[in-house]
Amino acid sequence: MKIVAAGDSFTYGEELADLQNAWPYVLGKKISAEVVNLGRPACSNDKIFRLIFEHLIDFNSHKPDLVVIGWTSPGRIEFADDIGYYDVWPGYGGNLFVKDGCTWRQELADYLSKYHSSEFLYKKFLQQVVMMQTFLTVRGINYIMLNTIQNEYYKQLPIKNPDRSEYFKEIDKTKFIGFNETGMIEWVEGCKKGPNGHFLEKGHQIVAEKINEHIRHLGWLS
Repeated sequence: MKIVAAGDSFTYGEELADLQNAWPYVLGKKISAEVVNLGRPACSNDKIFRLIFEHLIDFNSHKPDLVVIGWTSPGRIEFADDIGYYDVWPGYGGNLFVKDGCTWRQELADYLSKYHSSEFLYKKFLQQVVMMQTFLTVRGINYIMLNTIQNEYYKQLPIKNPDRSEYFKEIDKTKFIGFNETGMIEWVEGCKKGPNGHFLEKGHQIVAEKINEHIRHLGWLS
């Protein structure tokens, strides 16, 4: 059995002493599966979508038995220039995307901080969820989705446009654990965290068990 996981730093295993203790690998051990972890620190949903698509586009060679996606904050956006891909988001003041001398990228971060539509960014995330579930369903690949965190800025905004509720109807909530209710951060409340706020080994064990219970409930495992 093969699992492909994708997500941000909480899927990658940021701040763990051993990345093999990240929840995708813990889940793999629980169900005796080979694991490919596409999780990346500070990545956007754009990048999550792209990495899964690129990994699975060669369908015959890379078809997994299960894809597990830990969607991140809708505010993160992936861009690219001649140097490579990078992610930015409103309010971001870090140096991840300028550390190689790409200081011009800071101009985009400044612009997004001043001029962004939070409603647009959240609806874009919902569109990505629907498109990805369709992509995986057409290829006959089982999948589970979850949020890194539910109680954050973009997901808590009042609905300004009825389109958002219409998008909700398109999402298969039987395969999206805690959709619009909870995410990994809420599941591991009270667990020990690293200096930068990432939950550590106990939290990853809780996330893996939550996913394990859900896929067994769906009857995908004996």
